[in-house]
Amino acid sequence: MAVQHRARDSTLPGMTTNHVSVRLDVDTMERVDALGPVFSTEWHVATRSDILRALILDALERYERGAGRDPRSRARRPPPRGR
Repeated sequence: MAVQHRARDSTLPGMTTNHVSVRLDVDTMERVDALGPVFSTEWHVATRSDILRALILDALERYERGAGRDPRSRARRPPPRGR
C-alpha cells in the first residue's frame, strides 16, 4: 500500500505541514512526556510533537546509518528495489 500525502506551504524553513498521528500506550506517552525538560529551553516548553519529531528524526538517521546509507544523501539515491 502506497502512502499518499499532499504537501502544503511550509511554516518553518525546511519543514512541511504534513501531519501524521500515532496511537501510543500510556507507558510510552509517559516516557515521551518525561523527556519534556530535555527538549525544552527557557524560551520554549517542548510539546509532545516537538519531542516525537526529534525522536523520529534521530531514529531515522540511526537506522539509515545502520543500513549503510548516509542519511544526508537520501535525496540523491534512488529508492531501493524489491528483491
